[in-house]
Amino acid sequence: MTPDQLRAAIAADCPHRLPDYDGHLAGRQPTTAFLRLWRIEHAISSRPRLEARIDRLYRRAQKTRSVWRSQRLIAKASRIRHQITRGLK
Repeated sequence: MTPDQLRAAIAADCPHRLPDYDGHLAGRQPTTAFLRLWRIEHAISSRPRLEARIDRLYRRAQKTRSVWRSQRLIAKASRIRHQITRGLK
């Protein structure tokens, strides 16, 4: 996916993330790592229920006083993100 195609996909599927994309790019040329990251972010953010689920996991991890519980919640969010990443290959 080219940078222009990726930006167009973000604009169409998850326009609320477009300011983040543009701000992260900040006028620089997109690198392979940048495009990889934003393909993953697009895959997550274009699915509102999935995006909300990951967000809830991170918020719960922030609120808990238990380090163990926080680590488990973050690990669960990481596993979901990993599955999305594997699906993009």
